[in-house]
Amino acid sequence: MLVKRFKVQLNHEIKNDKAHYKITVTNLNNEKETKTTTNRYSEIKDFHDQLHKNIALLKLQLQLPQFPGRSLFSKTNKNEERIQQRQSELEVYFNELLSIDKILSLTPVQQYLPIETDQKQQMNITIKIENYAMYDDVVVYSLRFKNNYTNDEWVYKQRYSEIKNIHEALIEQGFKNKLPQFPTRKLFGQTNEKPENIEKRREDLETYLNSLFCSQEIQESQILRFLISDSKQYHEKNLKLEELKNSSTLKTKGDLNQRVKEISKKSNLQIYQNK
Repeated sequence: MLVKRFKVQLNHEIKNDKAHYKITVTNLNNEKETKTTTNRYSEIKDFHDQLHKNIALLKLQLQLPQFPGRSLFSKTNKNEERIQQRQSELEVYFNELLSIDKILSLTPVQQYLPIETDQKQQMNITIKIENYAMYDDVVVYSLRFKNNYTNDEWVYKQRYSEIKNIHEALIEQGFKNKLPQFPTRKLFGQTNEKPENIEKRREDLETYLNSLFCSQEIQESQILRFLISDSKQYHEKNLKLEELKNSSTLKTKGDLNQRVKEISKKSNLQIYQNK
């Protein structure tokens, strides 16, 4: 399990008889990177509702942490104890929220993060679907993204259905008449049954994705910004996992070598004592 990347702390202040919550997010990989956003409870609730809409739009299999409810019998703003309690509950909520990797790629969340987001960077994206693998009769494609402005590259693995969800989300966002044709499913038989069918779909998906990124308007959409951010998060996580795996392997080898040395030393001592 990877160490979480962000820590959230909340404070509050009263302005015009209203509680305003200061949400300070710290990047644990570089604690000099912090960002403080001030919101009222109602604004944070609107943010939470927007997250639900984003998750539904993109058909993500995510469950949000429980959001602190309103007080039923009295105004929270009139009671310092209730304000402190809500502050603590919101702090727990944000810390749980920012521990979910895929959540970090959603546009509403990025307003709180002390990082440079992709919409501020120049992008000229091309995608190469390098290969695919079968997992329990499901084809997973390996997409290599490249930003031709910066020469950054990263790899992202996706199923056909997940790429189709991006297409359908773009339609819901009003891009229906501006989208390239999406590779359709076979009417008869399964694409996964024949390698030549999988290869044809790989080529069609690659053409489709590159056509999306040829349109500046579509590339700047919330949906493709999510795709870029999420693919980078995925790549970064895999790199860290690989580093941990290699580090663990080296440690195991080191421990084994040390154990061999200890056994050898004891054996030599016993031989010497038996002489």
